[in-house]
Amino acid sequence: MNHKVTKLKRKMEAKRRQRNIRKVTEQTGERLRGDGPTYWGMKHDEEREDTFYPIEAGKGLPQDKSSPEPFFRKDTFMMQILASICLFLIVAIILQSNSPALEGPRNYIYTSFQEEFQFDRAAAWYEDLFGRPLALLPDQMETVAPGNMKDNLEDNYALPATGTVKETFDQNGRGIFVETEAGELIEAVRSGVVRYIGEDEENDWGKIVIVRHYDGGESWYGMLDEIHVSLYDHVDSGEKLARVSSIKDESEVGVYYFALKEGDVFIDPVEVISLD
Repeated sequence: MNHKVTKLKRKMEAKRRQRNIRKVTEQTGERLRGDGPTYWGMKHDEEREDTFYPIEAGKGLPQDKSSPEPFFRKDTFMMQILASICLFLIVAIILQSNSPALEGPRNYIYTSFQEEFQFDRAAAWYEDLFGRPLALLPDQMETVAPGNMKDNLEDNYALPATGTVKETFDQNGRGIFVETEAGELIEAVRSGVVRYIGEDEENDWGKIVIVRHYDGGESWYGMLDEIHVSLYDHVDSGEKLARVSSIKDESEVGVYYFALKEGDVFIDPVEVISLD
């Protein structure tokens, strides 16, 4: 009897094990097919937490490189202002200081401010590099373009006003004095730019006009009256500059001063002008 009961228990235990194995097998198959949540999926869902990361405005975002740069940059403008202030302070310190070590920079600054800007050379450089400013205009309108280059190709000068040479270059070392009628018109011998209008520093020539030619030379006209041009005006060859001032003792007779300068040296006008 006991033997039968033991055998029956074994059969029931075997059937229970088979049912458990079949159940585990079915659950494993469902997980492999994706019919149900997997272990790692369930674990990921349980452990995942939503985290908020704040992003400041304008930071951490991709920049659009195709967008044009702003026309005005505040940081660049501020740097330029600071650099200008520093340069101004440095120049002020150099000029106010009496230190012998700063004598060289101080003389350079004084010389730079006293020198005239070379407008004629700048204009010639511009025309050599880019051409005439009004080159696209018709031929009949070329005369309005500054600096008629045909005048610069001429080697011969003419007196600013007809007259008689009363004092030669050898006598004063800078120019000639020409006697003519009072009020006679003075004409530019070559085209250029008016560099200076005013009184002669040595009080020998009265009112003077200096024209800087486009080839680098200069023509000086002194003892003038009724000046017709202004500073930095463009003048063509033969254009009226002023009138000859009269001699105090003889109101009908006038004398004017004329000189030519090449670089830093005055040359004898009689050698390059026509007295006819």
